[in-house]
Amino acid sequence: MTIATWWSDDRRVGHPAGRWRGRTVGMGVPGGCPLLVVACALIAPSVGRADERPRAASPVTDAPATRVRLRLDVSGELVAPAGPDAAAERRPVAMEARFDFDETSTAVSSTAGAEPRPAAAVVRRYADATAEIRAGDRTARRALAPDARSVLVARIGTTPMPFLADGFLSGDEADLLDTPFDPLLLEGLLPATQVVVGDTWHVAGDVAAGLLAIDTVESGTIDARLEEVADGVAVVSLSGIVDGAADGVPTHVTIEGTLSTAARRVPVDDDRADAVAAPAERFELWGPVARIGATVRERRQASHVAPGFDLEARLALAQAPIAAADVRDPAARPADPAEVGMPAPRRRGAGMPGRIWHRDPAGRFDLVRDARWRVVEDGPGGLVMRLIDRGALVAQCSVTALDLSGAAPAPPTVADLERDVQRSLTGQVLRTEAGAELAAADGTRIVRVASSGTAGGLPFQWIHYVLTAADGSRVNVTFMFESSLRGRFADADTHLIGGVRAGRADRVARRAAADDGSGR
Repeated sequence: MTIATWWSDDRRVGHPAGRWRGRTVGMGVPGGCPLLVVACALIAPSVGRADERPRAASPVTDAPATRVRLRLDVSGELVAPAGPDAAAERRPVAMEARFDFDETSTAVSSTAGAEPRPAAAVVRRYADATAEIRAGDRTARRALAPDARSVLVARIGTTPMPFLADGFLSGDEADLLDTPFDPLLLEGLLPATQVVVGDTWHVAGDVAAGLLAIDTVESGTIDARLEEVADGVAVVSLSGIVDGAADGVPTHVTIEGTLSTAARRVPVDDDRADAVAAPAERFELWGPVARIGATVRERRQASHVAPGFDLEARLALAQAPIAAADVRDPAARPADPAEVGMPAPRRRGAGMPGRIWHRDPAGRFDLVRDARWRVVEDGPGGLVMRLIDRGALVAQCSVTALDLSGAAPAPPTVADLERDVQRSLTGQVLRTEAGAELAAADGTRIVRVASSGTAGGLPFQWIHYVLTAADGSRVNVTFMFESSLRGRFADADTHLIGGVRAGRADRVARRAAADDGSGR
């Protein structure tokens, strides 16, 4: 979840080539960092058709269950560069987030139609998932939508990735659920060997990165120390200083905290016992972690997609086993006032980790995107996203809807689009490739033209699309990237276009009900 997502102002990222390499992202950047990333002061496959829907998680299962409650309180400042000769702009922010869910293991199909997908590790049924963010005199409150309270979570490496079985989370929802110290990673804090009181061990670097919601750990560690064991419960202290990277920029994190977990005393081998001094008692910490409390402080530089920040997060998590019969049904939870006005209808289809649903605020189009496409602007003027791959800025994409009044004009041809490209990029385009016309299964007509030239003295390539829906609604999509990144960009345009639906929400919903339920 991200504080930056919910505060918009006029300081936006410029149009393609305007601020391609600059990191002058304003305070209002949407989709900047996950809740944990901001929240924790830790503070995110292609879209294709599926021939069948995976089995949705049932409200109650016979699998062992765990009840998890998490409280996260964040305070500090967002920091946005203001220019080479100006002081950075700072904005005080605070957030309070609460989560309450029942978690069970699951065995949802590892395929989504023709596409393989990582098997979900757990299903989480949320009784509460809310956040309140304050910046100056403004306050925003967010909550999970009623149809997004049963969530599957896959573990990809050391990154927990939430998704829906038969639909797609919105960016706000995915951010809300992206919290630090996810329960799927907590056992990585425990030692792999027997320990005595006073022993210390290092948390593996990849686990530390996952717990802190950053991409990599470059130096430093999280150290754990067994402080005491009483009545079968071990108390472990956590401390550390970590320097790493997130979204390609440096971040500095410090952590202090404690956790408690079950401990088992290891019997002493009498043959090895010291005849003079009794050997220290050895223990196995066998989990799961029952409680954890931590304070995390993070300073992160501004990136291509988000402002920097200097934040302190205080986290308290408790989890305990419950009977399968006690697992709560999310559908029985009363509606939350924050759910009023949420975008609807939700895009349905075979959900996948790392796929995010976006709906135009005016309902003129919606799309399903790879999570690597990060939103940097979203408003009446259109949507601007940047493709971030392993911290590098690869491409930028702009999506605009053409408002048509009266009778819709004929869809543009390849020749029409080529003329528009030459006119709009006068002095930049040097060569235009042969265009193409395609027809999607839902009747959408797609025209594509690619061009190459220069911008800011650098060789660039553009790929232009115009999508015309059966009802005449029209959406323009333009991709821009440096020519040297062509191989890295690959077919990212094809995958994104495959997830775009043009048309107002009510019309899209009628078409969606008539298709095969895929993400297209």
